[in-house]
Amino acid sequence: MKIGFQIERLDPSRGGAETYVHRFARTLLAAGHEVHLIAAAFEDEPQGAILHHVLVSGLTRPERDVRFARAARKAARRAGLDVVVAVGRTLGANVLQPHGGTLGGSRRQNRLLLRHAWLMHLKHAFDWVNPRIRMQAWLERRQYQADPPPDVVAISRMVRDDMRAFHQVPDERLHLVYNGVDVQRFTPAACEAAREAARRAWNLAADETCFLMVAHNPRLKGLRELIEAAALIDRAAPWRIVVVGRGRAGRYQQQAALAGLADRVHFAGPMDDVLPAYAACDAYVQPTWYDPCSLVVLEALACGRPVVTTRFNGASELMEDGREGIILETPAEIDRLRDALARLLNADTRQRMGTAARKTAERHTIEKNFEEMMAVFNVAAARKEAAGS
Repeated sequence: MKIGFQIERLDPSRGGAETYVHRFARTLLAAGHEVHLIAAAFEDEPQGAILHHVLVSGLTRPERDVRFARAARKAARRAGLDVVVAVGRTLGANVLQPHGGTLGGSRRQNRLLLRHAWLMHLKHAFDWVNPRIRMQAWLERRQYQADPPPDVVAISRMVRDDMRAFHQVPDERLHLVYNGVDVQRFTPAACEAAREAARRAWNLAADETCFLMVAHNPRLKGLRELIEAAALIDRAAPWRIVVVGRGRAGRYQQQAALAGLADRVHFAGPMDDVLPAYAACDAYVQPTWYDPCSLVVLEALACGRPVVTTRFNGASELMEDGREGIILETPAEIDRLRDALARLLNADTRQRMGTAARKTAERHTIEKNFEEMMAVFNVAAARKEAAGS
């Protein structure tokens, strides 16, 4: 089968959709499929994939967004693909798999960050006059209203509900396929082998509990709330929070310092390979305001690390509160987040939850994701052939 992915940028080190597409393309190539990657920028590409480098120009970001979407549609048509997968807001795809969820759902969750109702209303009004957001909304409507309509993949029930609410996607075109994790690479054994060196690199004491967060957008992932909750934990216990990612650390370093946590919150910067971070940590914490289905949470589970997250993370749908970790209703539950951290200071609790975490990850592998996505591709390709397009 000839399968193409439209993605504005392909850099697997950035995580999320880019990591997923890079990994999935390799899996497709190994299975004998012809893979086309349509992007404006390539930082790393799977060997054997056919690249379509779309050059995009324009004075403004909205202009570049539209030009990329149209150029990506032309590239897909010229390639004569059986399946065209859009993981972002592009045109001409017969399968939509938006890893960022819906624009409406994303903007709704971003407004919650503001905490005050009047600021939320002001932000909502601003969104409607913001040129880039208006252009994104137009592109997204064009995607869902295409003729013939595309098959749509929701990577969580949360995203599926938003697709129904904002775009009225009928059930016969809507497929629920959770992200999968590489349970051969991310394992408790691999973490154990790397643990001593990884903890030494971060100067972690043997008895020090390490809470990890991997975030390129720390505000959205709930770092502010995490620091607020950590400030309420007993300082007599040895623990530390380590934040990995590209996000700007300045404001959070200041917040930590004002809370008396300057020596408890460490910003490690970006890492090309996050496995040593999972190896060094004892628990993974992501009290996120919005994650359609976090890959890093799945990786942490596969490593046998208990996870603290929220209902705003689609990956939480694969967990049970108190089994693989602790699920908050929202990041605003500061007291409950504090209690979750305090609870995970206990090694026996972490061991019990970590064992359950690994078992859950083993039920949501990349192989399962591949099989379910191929079933969607087969349906989409048959529909395209029947329509003669």
